[in-house]
Amino acid sequence: MRDLDAIGGMYNLVRTDRKTADHQVPVEKFIELLHEHEIPEELCVVGLESVLADEEQQRQALVDTMRSESDYLNSLSPLPKIQFAVEGSFQSVGESFELERDGEFYPLEAIFGSRLKRRSDGWIVSPYRV
Repeated sequence: MRDLDAIGGMYNLVRTDRKTADHQVPVEKFIELLHEHEIPEELCVVGLESVLADEEQQRQALVDTMRSESDYLNSLSPLPKIQFAVEGSFQSVGESFELERDGEFYPLEAIFGSRLKRRSDGWIVSPYRV
């Protein structure tokens, strides 16, 4: 396995120019994999921008699933490296972050909770318990 911009046991939000996992799935498939308890060791989720922008029902399904399956993720050994690759840039807003894309700003706290931390430029992490 190559070095990824990802930490096991955390959701890793990375810009698309960072090193990402070869196994890439859309948000809908990620929700399905979580429900089925079939998360691989390395996974990159794509398409979060559209969920943030205008898919409220899918956004709620994602949050609900992430919350209900956090114990499952934390029980895996080794802890999976889960990335969300996004187009745009991360902006600090007080104690949290937003994704800026095409002049629009989307709060990340709505999905990933309030414990977001900057790992480096273009890389933010959040624990599985959102």
